[in-house]
Amino acid sequence: MSAHDLQHYYDRNTALFLRIGSSGGSHAIHRGLWAPGVRNGREAAEYVNTLLADRIRACLSRPPQTLLDLGCGVGGTMFSLARAFPDTQLHGVTISTKQVAIARDLARRQDLQARCHFTAGDFEQLRLNLRADAIIAIESFVHAARPERFLGTCRELLAPGGVVLIVDDFLAHPLPDGHGAMRRTVDHFRESWRVPGLCTLQDFDAVARAEGFGRIDARDLSAFIRTGRPRDRLVALVSPMVRVLGLARRPFWANVVGGHALNRAIREGWIRYRMLTLARTAEDQRQ
Repeated sequence: MSAHDLQHYYDRNTALFLRIGSSGGSHAIHRGLWAPGVRNGREAAEYVNTLLADRIRACLSRPPQTLLDLGCGVGGTMFSLARAFPDTQLHGVTISTKQVAIARDLARRQDLQARCHFTAGDFEQLRLNLRADAIIAIESFVHAARPERFLGTCRELLAPGGVVLIVDDFLAHPLPDGHGAMRRTVDHFRESWRVPGLCTLQDFDAVARAEGFGRIDARDLSAFIRTGRPRDRLVALVSPMVRVLGLARRPFWANVVGGHALNRAIREGWIRYRMLTLARTAEDQRQ
């Protein structure tokens, strides 16, 4: 999968994600988390933003001066964190030029354009003149064709003492050989949603260590994802026909097939949705 293919996927699908999502005007493209006490789609979409803000406060001795969002979508999480940290400068990177245009317009509407900045770019080969106290990545790490390069970018842009927070899908265990249900389902998800970076937590840790990071926390959020909504049941009926007709090559139908595969993988426990906290290792910081 090329960066151009991923850009095309998001340029074509972003308006749909915002239109049919249940985020209640929070401008979120990421999945909602229905934790205890969450009452509606907006609160479900905001829940991960609250988790991130709390984790940043717990890990840093002071509010971040600069925060970087790798894979920022149209800025929903950045706007939430801008309210949580009113003195922070926030920078978002997305591969989609359409998302950048939407995000900048939303920032102006909320009078956040002086603190929320958006750049179109590939986070595997990113050059920015900043050092971030906190780097976040929500459902974007799995898009990395070269996970080591994604983490290398984090290493280059993270300020001393900073923290990296990744919220994403991870394989619960290595894929079995053959063509069983787990492998077929995961392959459909990988191909349809353009997620070549999907890996086990153990494989992730190995790459992170090689890039000078240590994992200091991992929280499993899978139980908070709803997979049995009416829309999900409809998608489950349509998805096999879409694959048979060869429509999965088109961005809209690819999203349908990938969404069905992901829902099944989460229900079966083959994929877990986790929030990871990373920091530079002491040895790496001395170099």
